[in-house]
Amino acid sequence: QDWGHLAGRVLCHTCYYRYKSTGKLERGEDEPIAASERRCSYAGCTRPDQSRQFIQIDSGTNAGGQDWSSLGGQVLCNACYLRFLRRGSLDKSKAESLAEADRRCTY
Repeated sequence: QDWGHLAGRVLCHTCYYRYKSTGKLERGEDEPIAASERRCSYAGCTRPDQSRQFIQIDSGTNAGGQDWSSLGGQVLCNACYLRFLRRGSLDKSKAESLAEADRRCTY
């Protein structure tokens, strides 16, 4: 995420988290998602209709410094949204575990 244009500015807690999560300081004026559309579009979602929050992805979204253009127009549940925000991928694959011998601290 590009924070350069905010250098030297002071943000309140609310504005900081709004910018961190959406990439914008402007408040959203979006309409709530209709009940009939409250279903995660990601085919790999295990609970597509059981989230408390659903997010409509705009093609111009840049939250978390990720490229959201491939998800433009889709609806994601909060879990899938946060996964993409943090990892840049909706894939749930877990990293391979290290062998027992490799798990020891070498410091």
